Amino acid sequence: MAFLSVSSALPVQAAEEIEVGITPPAVGAGPFQFDTAEQHDIRVDILARGLAHGFTVAFLPNHDALIVERGVRLRLLRNATGPNPELVSAAIAGVPDFSNVDHAVPDDMLGLQDVALHPDFSKNQVVYVTYNRPAGFDAGSGRLLVTTVLARARLLDMRLVDAKDLWVGEAVQGAGGSRILVTKDGMVYVGVGGLSRGDIDASQRTDNIYGKVLRVDADGKIPQDNPFIKVAGARREIYTLGHRDVLGLAVDPRSGAIIASEHGPQGGDEINHILPGRNYGWPRFTYGTEYGGSPLPTKPVGPDTEPPLTIWTPGIAPSGIAFYNADKVPAWQNNLFIASARRGQINGTGALIRVVLNEKLQEMRQEILLDGLRQRFKDVRQGPDGLLYALTDESDSLLLRISPTSASAR
Repeated sequence: MAFLSVSSALPVQAAEEIEVGITPPAVGAGPFQFDTAEQHDIRVDILARGLAHGFTVAFLPNHDALIVERGVRLRLLRNATGPNPELVSAAIAGVPDFSNVDHAVPDDMLGLQDVALHPDFSKNQVVYVTYNRPAGFDAGSGRLLVTTVLARARLLDMRLVDAKDLWVGEAVQGAGGSRILVTKDGMVYVGVGGLSRGDIDASQRTDNIYGKVLRVDADGKIPQDNPFIKVAGARREIYTLGHRDVLGLAVDPRSGAIIASEHGPQGGDEINHILPGRNYGWPRFTYGTEYGGSPLPTKPVGPDTEPPLTIWTPGIAPSGIAFYNADKVPAWQNNLFIASARRGQINGTGALIRVVLNEKLQEMRQEILLDGLRQRFKDVRQGPDGLLYALTDESDSLLLRISPTSASAR
């Protein structure tokens, strides 16, 4: 099966929200040096720039990297961990393209969302992608119907081939983003955002994929221990429900726990421990408020809902997350890093957030990093070289490498 023929860009903000902030200055050539609390003197190098709204970086076994320009295309950065990375000008072919779809508006969020590698990629070249594709037109509202899809394909040279849909969501208005996590045992977890308009209570029902974390195996089969597999009328892929917008997934290296970052509305951003069958409350319970202002919730966690590990109010607009477990920066061992697009609804205030968790996944302290660059951070990953990499979400996005300076590494 071939992919259907994505352009689109970022979700628009709620109508009640007024966009304010600081125009980010142009970022120079670098490298840059910063001091941080537990790893003094870090160096930040720009590896690629000129990307269009970066969303994901995924490292290949040969130390090249795939970069998702959200809703637009998939790029290849050759020798990503080396001294002279090269961003290939041509996009990887075979990626769905809906750039000429009639009636599309920015918050339809059409196109490519995320990419992740099969655990045996070096042998089978299999990748997983999520994307949003048109599924009809609602004449009454004048809006497209859109569905979120998880697909599997093989990356051969500069093309995705042998594409196959593993699951397809219901056709809805207001489909949002998604994030993929592939674990070492071959399970594929996908966080799918709740609906941004209309049926927002869909996050609380099991008859659809929206506002959920879903789980299938490497071939797309449904594991027999999925919690809703025997529930009549339920989507059997569902692992957890009651999410607003899961845009980061990672595995804690100490416990093996699956951890997710989640956007609240205005504030109430969360880090959650993803446990099978649990309900995380949205939209009935939240630590956030409505865009434009509203009273703080008197019951942010309801009965039979799973409380977050950590919250942010004001919000940090969290996206990709990563645990650091290499030896290049020993002071950061087992720390959780979170890509933050902005703080407190103010544009131009993005950063990396470093959170120190104890073995019970309880927050001990946190630090704001790289906020001086004034970028919207969208993803953070540990590279195969043991260094940390961060991707920004701008019309001129950057891929950054974070390392200790030669002096601090000694």
